[in-house]
Amino acid sequence: MKSRILITIGDINGIGPEIVLKTLKNRAFLKKYDITVISPFSILAFYSKLLKLKLDANDFNVIPAADENVKITPGKISAVSGYVSGVAIQTAIELCLCGEYDAIVTAPIAKVALNLGGFNYDGHTEMLTDLGKAQQTCMVMLSDKLNMGFATTHPPLSRVAGMITRSLLKRKIGVCIESLRNDLKIGKPSIGVLGLNPHAGDSGLIGSEEIKIISPALREVSSKNKYVKLSGPFSPDAYFASKAYDKFNMTFAMYHDQGFIPFKMIAGHLGTNFTAGLKFVRTSPDHGTAFDIAGRGIASEVSLIEAIKWADKIVKNRINKN
Repeated sequence: MKSRILITIGDINGIGPEIVLKTLKNRAFLKKYDITVISPFSILAFYSKLLKLKLDANDFNVIPAADENVKITPGKISAVSGYVSGVAIQTAIELCLCGEYDAIVTAPIAKVALNLGGFNYDGHTEMLTDLGKAQQTCMVMLSDKLNMGFATTHPPLSRVAGMITRSLLKRKIGVCIESLRNDLKIGKPSIGVLGLNPHAGDSGLIGSEEIKIISPALREVSSKNKYVKLSGPFSPDAYFASKAYDKFNMTFAMYHDQGFIPFKMIAGHLGTNFTAGLKFVRTSPDHGTAFDIAGRGIASEVSLIEAIKWADKIVKNRINKN
């Protein structure tokens, strides 16, 4: 049985439409999945003509979202583009919650545009968590070389330390454990946890969060999950330099750049963003809207294809669990 996968168009002024169309052009790839795109028809028509891409409408379905008469300005942030991207996401969530589809693969959005368009969220993860009615989610990056979970998503760095609490870590790591077991089929998962401060606090000399918050949280989670190996907190620089991540099924970072920089350097364009903890499966490419090259026909669809593959794999893992 084919996975029923929705692809949201993303920001219509970014590279989302281009990578979606290039993916839809791959007929051999599409035969493996039941693909439906959520987008105004006019957006697909505009970029198909601009990029000179000919598609077979019999290979995929389209659900129109928002207005057809929208202004397209490649490379520009606009309220219109944010509104269209937000409506597409909202529609996809509703269709998955009612059981019509199994997964959402989201093309990149611009957070500023999303907010200008009337959707007040810091990004995909926050919007999916809220509208998807999830009790707790965790942003996770997946690849064949490295999996990365995150304690926080997109807050300013000045707020991160205050957000790291025992309660938060226990909840987020708990979501990662369940996801490793149910979504990735790893019965006895292992997780390497990074510290917050340089050198993981250096025994409290340059930060006490590792001693007072992170280590106690890890002990509590370990005591309740005997089948899980939790290690850390590690000094991030030494952890990645020594390739310690190879010893674990997942690395858990405290904040965005701490995890994303090494992840993208290690995984390259083959990384996938996954929202663990949702009732449905959601993945996306590991890159942004790339406004600087929008509409030029040079964007690569490789990461979007990986996101579709991961969505299908996780959907099937969840089915096999039952």
